[in-house]
Amino acid sequence: MNETLVIGRETVELRRKGSGAPLLYLHGGIGDTDWLPVFDEWTTRFSVVQPLHPGFGASTGGERLDGIEDLVFHYLDVIVHLGLDRSPLTIVGASFGGWIAAELAARYPAVVSRLLLVAPAGLWIDEAPPNELFGREPGDLAAVLFHRLDHPVAAMMTAVSDIASLPEHLILQQFKAMEALARVAWNPYFHDPKLERLLPRVRAKTSIVWGAEDRFFPPLYGQRFAELIPGASLHLVPNTGHLVVLECPEEVTRQLLAMTN
Repeated sequence: MNETLVIGRETVELRRKGSGAPLLYLHGGIGDTDWLPVFDEWTTRFSVVQPLHPGFGASTGGERLDGIEDLVFHYLDVIVHLGLDRSPLTIVGASFGGWIAAELAARYPAVVSRLLLVAPAGLWIDEAPPNELFGREPGDLAAVLFHRLDHPVAAMMTAVSDIASLPEHLILQQFKAMEALARVAWNPYFHDPKLERLLPRVRAKTSIVWGAEDRFFPPLYGQRFAELIPGASLHLVPNTGHLVVLECPEEVTRQLLAMTN
């Protein structure tokens, strides 16, 4: 299931499993970089491909990122290299990965047939700025990303009282990932000023899923995405925070199957 691709000068770590129509999953910055149990459910219907962004895991090139366009071109190369452009492609993108997915679908409409955005970043609303992500202690970050702090990942983050007590390889891995994330999302903060005017170019059948209790990006952002993408539908998930794929994976699956049947 685990693979390593070499594309140009960069290495891409990915997992691939299942049969059927291709589904590309673009992960967020925290929480969904591992292969999740819900992906196994999807593999009964799809050939699921989950690459790690540059700077995450064994994927290289994070130190060379200089904005969201770099990731758009990177994933175009991944799509072509894997032959995912030869048949209708479904992309599921969560949080930071949802931002990348939206940019791909807007800039290259012919590449994406179906688009499932799960609380994507990428837009800015003055009256509802996103919460702060960088520089937080793990417990504080868990309170921003989760509604239910008894979720195993949230509980694990809350239990970390001293980051220095973690194994060195985990600290270095997380530092490298956060550096790559910051190179794209620090300034402008988690948005692309161009994206709002690009989103009407999306031609993919689009569903948007948002946690009703999202403390990172308020649900108002979901409404804005739904207004800008032609024909998009918005689905608010009660009692769920930003990381919907972790807190309520069954709702993500429900919307995925509804849009692909």
